[in-house]
Amino acid sequence: PKLADISVYPGCPEACQRPATCLPASEPAHPMPSHEDTALLNGHLDPRISANFGKKTISTFSSYALLINNITGPGLVAMCVAYQHGGWLPATCVLLLSALGSVMSAGFLIETMTRFSGNENFESRVEFMEMARALFPRTLYFMVFALFLFNITTANVSAILESAQTLDQTFLMAFGSVCAFEFHPSIGVICTSTSSDINDSVFGESIVYLSPGFCCLAAISVPIGYWNLEENMAIQACSFAALIILLLQFVVQFAHNGLHPEYLPTSTLSAGAGASLGSILFNFAFVVTVPSWVNEKRPDVKIHGSLLNSVAVGTLMFALMGAVGAMAYQFPAGADLLTKLTNPSQWFITRVLAQLFPPLVLVPGIPILSIIVRYNLLENRVCGVSLANFVAVVLPWLIALLTMSGNMLNVILNWAGLLTVAPLNFFIPCVMFLLTAEKNMEMSLIKDNSPEKKLEKYGAYPEAEDTEDAKKKRKRWRLMPCLSPRSSIRVAWGVLIVSLAVNVAAIVLAVRGLLIREEAAHQESSTPSAF
Repeated sequence: PKLADISVYPGCPEACQRPATCLPASEPAHPMPSHEDTALLNGHLDPRISANFGKKTISTFSSYALLINNITGPGLVAMCVAYQHGGWLPATCVLLLSALGSVMSAGFLIETMTRFSGNENFESRVEFMEMARALFPRTLYFMVFALFLFNITTANVSAILESAQTLDQTFLMAFGSVCAFEFHPSIGVICTSTSSDINDSVFGESIVYLSPGFCCLAAISVPIGYWNLEENMAIQACSFAALIILLLQFVVQFAHNGLHPEYLPTSTLSAGAGASLGSILFNFAFVVTVPSWVNEKRPDVKIHGSLLNSVAVGTLMFALMGAVGAMAYQFPAGADLLTKLTNPSQWFITRVLAQLFPPLVLVPGIPILSIIVRYNLLENRVCGVSLANFVAVVLPWLIALLTMSGNMLNVILNWAGLLTVAPLNFFIPCVMFLLTAEKNMEMSLIKDNSPEKKLEKYGAYPEAEDTEDAKKKRKRWRLMPCLSPRSSIRVAWGVLIVSLAVNVAAIVLAVRGLLIREEAAHQESSTPSAF
């Protein structure tokens, strides 16, 4: 396969030389790109598609806003249910383990990015699926890509559902009634003037409809999905500020309602415990988005600080909302926090801010995930720009349209978190790191002149024995520079094993919960009615 024009390292044996323009030994092999320099960043991409990627302009504050917004999302409003149904001890343990595991996995993923020649200091663009294509066999690569698309699309669908359903409730509260166009089981206009404490949708269950909330959100979010990542940073900053204000107001409302410690058990193995704990894993599905942030952050943005502090702030938000919110309300199966906060018994300001939570906090995250999908589709030459935009931007809205009724949000959150988040965001990044670190492997970016070119194999080869001067020039970023490479490998194995154990335990509890509910439903149906 053709390789990108990368610089030859001084002192590298002839056997490992690759097509490149030789540089004098006195010059750095890989100059750091400026904020506006995209020729080097996207140099291995076809010029026809390189314009669909952003520049290295994301600042430190924007990095915090982007990462925290990616961590917090639709799962934030389900955290109270996880704490109440699973108990504060299991929920907190899973939360802390997930936070620590996400930091380690994201760091290992970033280290793997530096294993591409010419990207030791993030000079080029390397997306998540580009690493998968370089390291995995073709069949496994396609499986990972399918998992990647399913996971991010599911996250987008969840945010769309939560936002559209809440906006419909806003219209109901403001105008006294709200109407929608029904597609199934009948065709026509349906209207309602009452909300439900059980169902998230004001129109009930088992119908397919197009609501005004859905239409308004689509009109705002879909066009933004066609922007680049860096162009969304102003929206992310505003969304982060809104998140802080809204959470503070919600905590004040919790305290005003009164806190009931009996609502928050220490530990429970109730029927919904496993699936609820799985929603905690869903909150840390941001790891696969980290490479896109690294590709477009400014060179002066510190990765360690941005990553650690963002995860710490997000974890604190989750714990605060989960524990305090669980003591303020009782959550039946299928309910979430926004359903409680929009109840007429709450303060008017709380009801208004709860209605604003989806458009201000959840909706800005929808275009970000769409951009991540488009970036990976284009860089992997899977399809052209038009089809990539359809899959990344339009398809999640079409899927959400079919799942608008009832409490489908909670079902998607719980099972997607259990089945897809851990493999994609914890297992695979660790495996990628182990494959490159244990073999001291280095990979080369493929230069492609066609955005729809078929997949090619990568050239992967062991690192050469360079001179000390060359090693200093090509020094890579490391997650744990205080540890030896061998110790980092042991840590990666530990993260892989622990995350696997946590995920298996959550799945077992979820399946057990399903069996308990089915048995209870069977007993209820078989019990004769007393008159």
